[in-house]
Amino acid sequence: MNGIRRGMVLVGLTVAVIVGASIPALATYKDSVAVTTTTINSTTVTAPGNVVGKLTCGRPATMSATWAASSTPKVSGYLVSVYFSDGVVQTVQLGPTATSWSAPIDLYYVTAYSIQYTLTTQTTYGWSTESPRTAAFQC
Repeated sequence: MNGIRRGMVLVGLTVAVIVGASIPALATYKDSVAVTTTTINSTTVTAPGNVVGKLTCGRPATMSATWAASSTPKVSGYLVSVYFSDGVVQTVQLGPTATSWSAPIDLYYVTAYSIQYTLTTQTTYGWSTESPRTAAFQC
């Protein structure tokens, strides 16, 4: 008796699946949505302008640089990089209003190696741009 019931249930389910699959789906879309456009404005980070490096030989020797401030909005600071001809790079972090920098250096380093400077504009949103290197200086 259970076998007949199971068979009838199986036949009924099979017929239901076949009939359900043969009925076409009815779907209509009545709502419409207006497409909105988004504009993303970006800025270009400009490097400091008119970068001028200088090396004063003597005891102590002094390395220095001056530059024109970047016109980029939201400047958070400037990074002065001093490139030595042996591959060493020294950096100094400065504030957003700085336009000059100087530091003493042992005369040995600037007689043994030449140096060049670059200035990097840093922004509050994490973007930065480095200026081209200056001419090389050596005592």
